[in-house]
Amino acid sequence: MPFVSANGRTESDLTSFFNDYIRLPIEENRELDNSYAVIRSGNSLAMLDKIIEDIASADVVICDLSGEAANPNVMFELGLRLATSAKPTILIREDHPNNKRIFDVNGLFTFPYKVTRTRDLERFLIDKLKEYEKEPDVYESPVLKVLNQRAAFWMTLPIRKASAFLGGIASAAESCLIAFARALELHYELKGKIVRIEDPMTVYRMLQDADDEKKSQLEDFGYVVTSIPSLDSYLSSIYLLGLIEDNVEKGFRSHAMAYALNFNRGNSSFFAKSRYEEFLMYSYETLLLMNLSRIVINILDKRQGSSERTQLVEKFFNTVKNSQFYKVEG
Repeated sequence: MPFVSANGRTESDLTSFFNDYIRLPIEENRELDNSYAVIRSGNSLAMLDKIIEDIASADVVICDLSGEAANPNVMFELGLRLATSAKPTILIREDHPNNKRIFDVNGLFTFPYKVTRTRDLERFLIDKLKEYEKEPDVYESPVLKVLNQRAAFWMTLPIRKASAFLGGIASAAESCLIAFARALELHYELKGKIVRIEDPMTVYRMLQDADDEKKSQLEDFGYVVTSIPSLDSYLSSIYLLGLIEDNVEKGFRSHAMAYALNFNRGNSSFFAKSRYEEFLMYSYETLLLMNLSRIVINILDKRQGSSERTQLVEKFFNTVKNSQFYKVEG
């Protein structure tokens, strides 16, 4: 909202209005599921970095367009918000006879309020917040909608590149499991055992259910466990940085690094008491790496702030927790 003046209201009037009829009614409301800290954006170029960060990361932005004409600072901040965040933005404006039409937002709903009927404004804001709490996907940034809900084509190129690279990791992991399952079948066949692994993705389950005889027959299985070569390239890059949630990027990188260290150049034999345990760990962690890669690809494909993306992030952490490499940070 304007800082200095708007339709005869002074800087002091605007500050009081913000505190009395926007901030306090929201922060003290008991109808809302969430608790909100309502802050007002700054009014200094020296604070530009902070303003940009706050506007882009806020769960909800309430933009007051009050004034006879468009306020340049307010319009800049509104444009910044609509172009950088898929989270809700609520537009309001004092209903005043001197108002001129703001062409740039003419097609967007702006709630007209009167300073003499502030209860209507409070009710509108609370109802909108309740709506977004109940249905977080009901809002869509008009800017990001035009730009394919995420960003312009040139901004999607890093996402496409990251998705393609992760797809390569997932495919490589799947190929490793197929090759391992086939080698396992041949090994048991040489031992006089008929083992058929119809789905290589279930080789871990087969090993887990193996009897003592089958476990012991793996001691001379000459299969050499190795890491996936493309992981080294991933670990030396920043493919996902800034494209997905920081904790997901950190979680996937940690898992990929642990996988590479454990299975690179036969290292896995140092982390297992027997060949059976080595192969069991390898088949499980390779399957997990494949699944995690595909979950991250799906996260990249979903709109930031959407419930689908939130569910996928939760799925990622529920999956990675099953890894033997997973460590809970204190």
